[in-house]
Amino acid sequence: MGHNYYEALLGSILLAAIPVCGQTNPPPAEAASTLGLEEGPAPRLNRIGLSYAMGVNISVDFRKLGGLQLSQPGPATGGAVNRNYDNGYNRVDVSGNANNFTWDWGYSSPHSVQGDNLVLQSDSTPNTARTGQYQDGPQSGMELTYSRELKRGKHWRAGLEGAFGYMSLSFRNDQTLNYFADRTSDTFALNGVIPPQSPYAGTFQGPGAVISSAPSGRSVTALSSAATIVGQRQLDSDVFMLRFGPYLEVPLPHKFFLTLGGGLALAWADSQFSFQEQVFISDPYYGIDLAGPRQSSSGSQTDFLVGGYAGGNLGYDVTERVRVQAGVIYQAAGTATNNQGGKQSVLDLGKSVLFTVGASYSF
Repeated sequence: MGHNYYEALLGSILLAAIPVCGQTNPPPAEAASTLGLEEGPAPRLNRIGLSYAMGVNISVDFRKLGGLQLSQPGPATGGAVNRNYDNGYNRVDVSGNANNFTWDWGYSSPHSVQGDNLVLQSDSTPNTARTGQYQDGPQSGMELTYSRELKRGKHWRAGLEGAFGYMSLSFRNDQTLNYFADRTSDTFALNGVIPPQSPYAGTFQGPGAVISSAPSGRSVTALSSAATIVGQRQLDSDVFMLRFGPYLEVPLPHKFFLTLGGGLALAWADSQFSFQEQVFISDPYYGIDLAGPRQSSSGSQTDFLVGGYAGGNLGYDVTERVRVQAGVIYQAAGTATNNQGGKQSVLDLGKSVLFTVGASYSF
């Protein structure tokens, strides 16, 4: 073979190699499947928040107020009984009220002599007065919340939320109450005796005018607004609240979110109740003007309450993690009762409404 043959063979080999060298190796199958795709950030399922809470429709009812009886008329029947009234008396004399007669009697009002009878009065008022549902303005507190997203759809998210809150409650009531009084009137026969002019006071030893010692009748009359209850009532309570339940969150346009929730509400109330009180009774027709002793007492009591809640809030995403929000919560947790010195305070958390405003952080 000549030299020209080898040159032609080499040229043929180079021409065949040029198109092969211009090709690149195809990418591996796995690399081709992910080419141009990026994974998004993992969803932030946890959120923690802190809010100011303003409580309204939280009230206290101060009960068992009043209660005054300074005289003891005794039973409605019987002749050998020491009976004391606000404007007189009819007691057992030295004879032991033989044959149901006594000279140990007296009276102070001329209106007590009615025909051939002496009518004596004992006024009293029960300890059943109350202030009614009393509110002393909005109450302030704080609330710490935590939520965990459990499931989401295209236009909603759902999960569980919990909240721990604290609220300091204070109520002061200086209301003067007008209340009814019961006038108990016992009638004693004079048996023709003309009684000495009032005021008259017979004695145990006598002698004196003799009248019946057994009442011939008894009546009880309610006197409207005859009793006046003057005093101060104070209730201070530290209330710790815990809420737990499901929630549903719906995204709105422009980075707003609406969240609805409800569930179990628990409350622990540590209350301090104190009062000062004095009761007066005025019955001017029979010349009765009574003033009871000044009373005061104080003490604390703890109550654990169980109820429920429902509410919602409107949030706005300031950043991908930070959200500001405002909400309203209706909470029904029952009542907490504190008894001190025969008086009672009833703190009502059964219809309370909380307005909250704060911020939260997702992670």
